[in-house]
Amino acid sequence: MKTTIKEPVAILGFGVEGQSAYQFLKNQKLTDITICDEKKLADSPTDVKQQFGPSAFENLTNFATILRSPGVRYNLPGIMQARDAGVTVTSMTELTLETASSRTTAVTGSNGKTTTTGMIEAVLKAYYDQNLIVGGNDRKPVLEEVLDKPWPVLLEVSSFQFADLELSPHVSVILNITPNHLDWHENEEDYIHAKRNLIAHQTPNDWAVLNAKDENSAKMAGHAPGQIFWLNKEEGKAWAKWDDDKLIAQFGSETKTILSQSDLTVKTHPDNVLAAVAVSLIHGVSAEVIKKELSEFKGVEHRLEFVREINGVKLYNDSACTTPESVIVATQAFPKGSLILLLGGSTKFADFSFMAHHIAETNTRVYMYGAEGERIQQAMLDEGARNHILKLDTTHDFKKIIEEALGLAKPGDNIVLSPACASFDMFKNSKERGKLFKEIVKSI
Repeated sequence: MKTTIKEPVAILGFGVEGQSAYQFLKNQKLTDITICDEKKLADSPTDVKQQFGPSAFENLTNFATILRSPGVRYNLPGIMQARDAGVTVTSMTELTLETASSRTTAVTGSNGKTTTTGMIEAVLKAYYDQNLIVGGNDRKPVLEEVLDKPWPVLLEVSSFQFADLELSPHVSVILNITPNHLDWHENEEDYIHAKRNLIAHQTPNDWAVLNAKDENSAKMAGHAPGQIFWLNKEEGKAWAKWDDDKLIAQFGSETKTILSQSDLTVKTHPDNVLAAVAVSLIHGVSAEVIKKELSEFKGVEHRLEFVREINGVKLYNDSACTTPESVIVATQAFPKGSLILLLGGSTKFADFSFMAHHIAETNTRVYMYGAEGERIQQAMLDEGARNHILKLDTTHDFKKIIEEALGLAKPGDNIVLSPACASFDMFKNSKERGKLFKEIVKSI
């Protein structure tokens, strides 16, 4: 770790990463710590200073070091003033890369990164005999584990974590880039710039795994100082693509068939499987091990997770679906005409028009709720999809929403909680939303 953390230290944001930062600082025997958060926190530590409320991220020039949590924008005026005053502004992600960028693989994308990371984790744990450090995004920060163990590191990362970094991992996967988190980023270009940081600071020996079928991912090739492993495109000596139902890949001089669609049991986008294969090959895993582990992979929680069948209707938890593009992936996983989507939640200022058009094309029905329910309904109406609307609920009664949707279903239907939105209007986070969905479904 190159950054020397000097006191006094400010932790900006006290969610999962802020709490991990606090514990890390305490383990480093640092005591002059101030927790800064715009929300008043009843359960914050009593052995440190506190700065809560609307002005929590102001007056930061008196600190020597600032640890920024991902949810706190990197370019807030208070943070920029502190930088200009010579304050060291860093994060748990940056400290991790300072220690282990040469052994780190990072996966990002507007959609699919959680499942892709899960598949890569399954393969690499088998290959490295369980000696793999996994973290990032919704998982716990791994800085202390990275400092303690020389193992390979696998991170699922968001744009929040890389927005201001000048370090890139050894292997970076950029699955896709569609407008997302525009409630946090200034604009789409700011969002794309944050993703670009995953590869912008690589060396010629590093790897960028890019998707030729996604325009913004493919454009990253122009910013890649390292080697490129192409998905969906035969170019160079490192690529992977689907040939009908066969996944073929080249890494070096030999082209191999890795697996078939029929080998997989998980419901996921084909590009996610390609990315998992690419990373595995870069790490040196054999085709036989890759096929075995991906064939046995059952998926991850809150991602098209089967919960229960009731009177011939199957219910799935896809609460981690927080973008319109993720909803489109869900519609592709089920037969046309058999799908009922539960759509809604808090805003990320997304455009729902293309999603609504796709819903109509796939003969999908929708039950809308939450703060974004009305905007989704308007997008459906604008796209001529009125006949696909089951109901707009404004009660915020989640149990009622689920039970009513079930009452509108017929045997053979699939009800999927695939909200296309964030969760903060009714829940603490998407995990809580998914957990409650499963509890309610199992109690019916």
